[in-house]
Amino acid sequence: MQAFTVRIRPSRLWPAAVLLAHAASFALCAACFDGAIRIAGLAALALSLAHGLRSASPNRQAVREIRIDTRGRASLLLRGEVQEAELLDDSLIHPYVCFLKWRAGGKTFRQCLPADAAESEAYRRLSVWARYGQPKQETR
Repeated sequence: MQAFTVRIRPSRLWPAAVLLAHAASFALCAACFDGAIRIAGLAALALSLAHGLRSASPNRQAVREIRIDTRGRASLLLRGEVQEAELLDDSLIHPYVCFLKWRAGGKTFRQCLPADAAESEAYRRLSVWARYGQPKQETR
């Protein structure tokens, strides 16, 4: 297997999708509910929108690079340091977005990687590696 690196850049589509989903939710909440439930729903949606936009901002990006070596092992550039990582089985790989679940440094975390957040060839190679190219786990 040839080594490769996926450099992650901020997605342009993800914040737009967050805004669109919340705008539709605001409209439905305002149209379908009355009184205190409407106010509570709109307040909850405002908090959700703030959290969604904050987590989609480029400065909050935890993983900057995904590196796959010649043996098929992954390492992540997390907050300026490289850590060995393992992609867990309950990750979802799709042509347009990957929902990755990593174990690195004894911690487990999730990462949403839209296709526009990486170069197309690097994204394709990562998708193929995630489906077929990971090293087999040794059984005890």
